Amino acid sequence: ITYYHDYKTRASKDIPAGSELFISYGEDWFLSRTNDLGDVPLEEDFIFADHVADALKSYKDSYGHKTTSDANDQVMELVRNILDLEATSRVLQILPDTFDDVEKVIENGSARYSLPESIRSLEWLETNGHCVDNMKVGPSTIPAAGRGAFATRHISEGSVISVSPLLLFHRKHFVMEYGDGSQNQQLATNYCLGHPQSTLLFFPYAPLVGLINHDSKSPNAEIRWFKKSGEDNSDMFERKFSANPNTSKKVDFMIEYVATRDMKPGEEIFMDYGQEWEHAWKEHEEHWIPQEDAADYVTHSSFMSVNSDKPVRTEEEQEESPYPENILTACFYDYFPYEGYIDTYEIDENGITTVWEEWDEDEPDYLFFAHQYLRPCSILTRKKRTNGDDVYSALMLNPPDTTSYPEMMVPISEHRVVSGIPRKAITFVEMPYDTDQHLKSAFRHPIGIPDSMFPFSWKNAITHEQITDLDMREMFD
Repeated sequence: ITYYHDYKTRASKDIPAGSELFISYGEDWFLSRTNDLGDVPLEEDFIFADHVADALKSYKDSYGHKTTSDANDQVMELVRNILDLEATSRVLQILPDTFDDVEKVIENGSARYSLPESIRSLEWLETNGHCVDNMKVGPSTIPAAGRGAFATRHISEGSVISVSPLLLFHRKHFVMEYGDGSQNQQLATNYCLGHPQSTLLFFPYAPLVGLINHDSKSPNAEIRWFKKSGEDNSDMFERKFSANPNTSKKVDFMIEYVATRDMKPGEEIFMDYGQEWEHAWKEHEEHWIPQEDAADYVTHSSFMSVNSDKPVRTEEEQEESPYPENILTACFYDYFPYEGYIDTYEIDENGITTVWEEWDEDEPDYLFFAHQYLRPCSILTRKKRTNGDDVYSALMLNPPDTTSYPEMMVPISEHRVVSGIPRKAITFVEMPYDTDQHLKSAFRHPIGIPDSMFPFSWKNAITHEQITDLDMREMFD
């Protein structure tokens, strides 16, 4: 969808079949959303709950056989009353209500215990799950269209290619304002489904469905409202939906992508985005004016195809031979406070602490794939080892996102210089919001939901004249 793709996600532990997949967003993600999510238990709360469960297990092993079930439950109630404080309120959400369930906490850990449905049976998945491996990604057959979705196997006419849940947005949610007061839509608008007579936008977030490109002449797929076999979902078309311009919400219905003809393995999948989208695209093409410096622009992918394995220029070398303005050097680096760990530091007269650190040769492999460890860095020196490999020293800088992983941010009062950095720990990234996709004149338009499947009750932006026109047409139908 954007140029920022192909991040690899690796399992950090064994994952049982049927398990929901989780990744850490950082605790600040939850703390900044307490108004919407409430007090969500954090890592320290789960650790605390595990300790409490261990203590209760020790009590049970020592005295449980001498007491009654009611007495054990009273012990559990006493523990919960002791923890019924503001500081430990999140722990109470995790602990079981009854003494008998303590064994389950011990067996699975409090985190897994608090999510009893996070592992589904294969039978449940066969009944309720949806196949998402009918498509794979590849360069689109449409020139300059970027990536596309391709069939991984033979898909018969009428077969469901994929099913996607939806997030509901208001059109105003994607409006962004520039410093000069002008406005445009965010990039996500291009991947939403909408109708010209409605302020509602639906964002499908199943894997790869956003890569299905437009073809009005010979599409081989279409969208429909998902309906379980034997289920009546007609009531959804009678409901009126409202969307908050500032937030999104998940809706209780889904969209499905259906093959309109037989497809061969490797065939690109297309759908018709609608006449309004096609008209908007033609208007965009007719009035498009390139920027003055467009000829000098270098995409990240084309830059990496030439420079991914070349020696990285130092800051001094870049003064003579600079990299493109939209390209930054970046390092995979796991920051930690120097106090108690690093002795080589110096504090200047302004109170700035410069810390010199040597690269750890035993850094785990996942460091080089996890994006949270990637940060801008300024390359200071490059040297050759006796084996011919280049090693670098660099000043570590903070990434643009300073909220997701606050514990990994270098303090303002500190300069962190790391030496002995191997070439594989250095890469190049694009300057945030500096790609051609972020130009003010970039194309923005939602994908059209056919009028035949869009409920009239959802057309909250329809005008009086349009209603009158509809009434007149119905009279003559």
